[in-house]
Amino acid sequence: MMMENPVNISQERWNSGTYLTIPKENGCLCRPVIIDIRKTYLRFSPEVRDSASRDVELLKKTFRKLGFSDPTIISDTDSQEEDHPLYSVDNLKEKLARIARNPEFTSDAEIFLLVVLAFGEYGYFYLPNYPNSDQRRGPTPKLSTALLLSQFNGNNCRNLVLKPKIFLVQTCDAYLKHEDKSQFSGRATIPPSSLYRVPLEADILLYHSEVSGGYTSKMKKENRESLGSVIDQGDRSGDGDERETPACQFVFTLYNEVEALAGQQNKFELTDLILGVNRSLMEFIDKEHYRSDEYNKPWNIEPKIPICVDQLTKRLVLGTNTG
Repeated sequence: MMMENPVNISQERWNSGTYLTIPKENGCLCRPVIIDIRKTYLRFSPEVRDSASRDVELLKKTFRKLGFSDPTIISDTDSQEEDHPLYSVDNLKEKLARIARNPEFTSDAEIFLLVVLAFGEYGYFYLPNYPNSDQRRGPTPKLSTALLLSQFNGNNCRNLVLKPKIFLVQTCDAYLKHEDKSQFSGRATIPPSSLYRVPLEADILLYHSEVSGGYTSKMKKENRESLGSVIDQGDRSGDGDERETPACQFVFTLYNEVEALAGQQNKFELTDLILGVNRSLMEFIDKEHYRSDEYNKPWNIEPKIPICVDQLTKRLVLGTNTG
């Protein structure tokens, strides 16, 4: 016996081989959500994502190019307050549940998009964990990618059934650093994470990168332009223009690829975008094109291209906003 659909899905959406990318009347195509965690206490001192402001700026430009609405940003400002969404895992789960119940992000939109910018590894990301009275609150809380995705699956968010749910997760590695070549002999290596999570729900795509801003800010100065203008220099007058701020390589490449595709055609498939981003990042981290920093110190962790786990059941064609 066939089970009844959990929501009233239009026949058009049910039969179509392509996800709808045209907003319905009084609705929006997509209201993105950005979780922006810039500072995390993993020990007694904070780890800071230097590329954070530039990353958010480039994401906003990318979303506008795709015709998306302005994003909702969950930042770690005042996250030491007990009622802040990023104060604890439970608080963040409740915030995500409220987003899942909000028509602006679900029933009124045709695409759900959530971006995480934080410290972490494949499988989870860390919350801020601000110390209280010069003492740590305990182990740094972390949220698993599987738990994040589950808040928007068919059981927990019926208004997103048969709609593409895209998760872009950038977890900067707090342990990434330069090593003197002499230190490589017999040194201990940081074991990779044994925690790997994949979504089980249909219509979900997870795109997870660890190519962080550290690579960008430490590159050889003379190689920056030859490597595709990794930093969008903008005004080079040296007067502190924010456009000269280093960007996370994953976010910058995503922005660049959307710009390139938008310049070629009015519509493109998400697959083309992902392949383009990974191709560009592969060129970036290739040993023939990549240098670590101006002192030529190697990296202690080999950069890897992002992992993409695709459970989408239909083609996702994105239009571009030429205005």
